[in-house]
Amino acid sequence: MSEELAVVRAAYALNLELARRVEKFPRHQRAGLGADLTRHARATLDGLIRAKFAAPADRAALLAEVNVGLEVLRFQLRLAVDLRAYPEAAHGHVLRLADDVGRQVGGWLRALKAKGGGA
Repeated sequence: MSEELAVVRAAYALNLELARRVEKFPRHQRAGLGADLTRHARATLDGLIRAKFAAPADRAALLAEVNVGLEVLRFQLRLAVDLRAYPEAAHGHVLRLADDVGRQVGGWLRALKAKGGGA
């Protein structure tokens, strides 16, 4: 993975951490909220990989979708903490990972806009 974009590596780390944490959710939360969390995290990774290989004119739209997915993921994480499915102490670490991905996506979008690639 050394040739991957930093944002893809960060999204992969987010997915890995969430998968490990969701395994420890109470059974009644794992299939619903846990599955939603992992699905949104994977969609983030998927969107970033698609943006990497997309035509330059299509990248901004894909990255905007990734940003929306990250925001949904943040709210789902907050819900998991409030429902006591996710330990509050671990919440900060995963939020930092999600914020890191979000900052990098924002930087990519600004770079596209500066190049005239849309946004």
